Amino acid sequence: MGYLQGFCGFTDFNNFAEHLIKWVFDFRKVSFSKIALIYMPKIKDTKMKNRIVVLVIMAVIMGFGAKAQLTITAEFRPRAEIFSGYGRLNADSLVASYLISQRTRLGVYYQKDWIKTGLSLQDVRIWGDDDLYTSTGMFGSEATVDLNEAWVQLSFLDHSSVKIGRQLFNYDDYRLLSTRNWNQRGISYDALLYQFRKNKWDVDLAVSYHSEVNNIYFNYFPSGKMKTLNFLRVQREFNPYLTGSASVIGSGFTKNNESETIYMKVSYGTWLQYRKEDLTTWATFYYQNGKSKDGRNANAWNFNIKADYTMGSFALGAGATIISGEKPDDDKDNQFDLLYGVRHAVYGYMDYFNNLPKATANGGLNNIFLTTRYALSPKATLSLDYHYFALNQQVEDLDMYLGSEFDLGFAIRFSPEVNLTGGYSVMLPGSTMEIIQGYGAGNSTFSSWTYLMLTVKPTLFKEL
Repeated sequence: MGYLQGFCGFTDFNNFAEHLIKWVFDFRKVSFSKIALIYMPKIKDTKMKNRIVVLVIMAVIMGFGAKAQLTITAEFRPRAEIFSGYGRLNADSLVASYLISQRTRLGVYYQKDWIKTGLSLQDVRIWGDDDLYTSTGMFGSEATVDLNEAWVQLSFLDHSSVKIGRQLFNYDDYRLLSTRNWNQRGISYDALLYQFRKNKWDVDLAVSYHSEVNNIYFNYFPSGKMKTLNFLRVQREFNPYLTGSASVIGSGFTKNNESETIYMKVSYGTWLQYRKEDLTTWATFYYQNGKSKDGRNANAWNFNIKADYTMGSFALGAGATIISGEKPDDDKDNQFDLLYGVRHAVYGYMDYFNNLPKATANGGLNNIFLTTRYALSPKATLSLDYHYFALNQQVEDLDMYLGSEFDLGFAIRFSPEVNLTGGYSVMLPGSTMEIIQGYGAGNSTFSSWTYLMLTVKPTLFKEL
């Protein structure tokens, strides 16, 4: 307390700062309210008082950091793109689009004993999309900042924890639950998550119930948004090389925008991965039943398999994805629902199958692919991937072949915090893809997409 007794007598800011730093290390013995209520009013210099307030707040943060773990992170991710067939085939009547988008995030993560918290704010924009502007300048946007994460996690009974709030889900091969990190906004989930970890067993149980407005009666919700998402996932490490999991996911959509009825679909999944030395293989199988969004009974499935082998600087991979589509003679919904699963990383970088029912006319998808990676150095790699796309089910009298995609890319890691990636992709469509997209056979032109992205993720502050 001796450091505080001279507050009202300090006339030199540097002298005060020196004493305040000493005070931080004796923080537990100091009453912050006493600083605010007793000593601060005695300081007459307004400018000095403001500087002291800022310094005291910083000191409080340092004081908490001395007793717990506080981490502040940031992310800056500008991406330039040339769209000339991205997501939709090119045609003579269309003109290529050029744009730069940017994701900016600031995260604060705190941990002490049995408590963890996470808060991540993000701003996602296209350069020039400001809606506050005049002919003399652009002044920003009315609403661009939103929550990426906002959660608290409480641990108990040594092996259990409960995580509540907006959080990130990434499981298995990311086919049904993922963060979709390529998307500048990403995907986060409002949910309560219970976790159990013991003896190589991992158990995750999540529940959620969503409302759009603060109603005191009725529970109407837009039928285009998921009303509820719930899952149970159990994972077991059988040995150092083999890991497996089983999961059950319940997803619900309202019947319409003014209905209390919720159509629940259930997805059952298994995942198995084998990893030893230079070989990694995995496979997943999912089955869906229950009610689809349109009220029909669901009966759909999805199978995925991939193997990767590394030979020095070169890595070769091969795999397949089979997604069931509608059967003409079946009144059930046979189109597998990808829920909130990843798209960009697994169905080609040109994102032709983000909306699978629309892209395939409900015919499902067979995706056979090859991946290659070559390390030019420990910090630079080249990649080339190939996808063969075809319908899973016959659609009218159309040919089953949809198209082939080539994805060429590079990545340079300048440091753990800074990396540069880029790529050039080409879609070679078949007549079926042209017809489904409304062009007619042979009426599309050369389709390509180019991007260059810089990612900078510094740790601004970390105190253990």
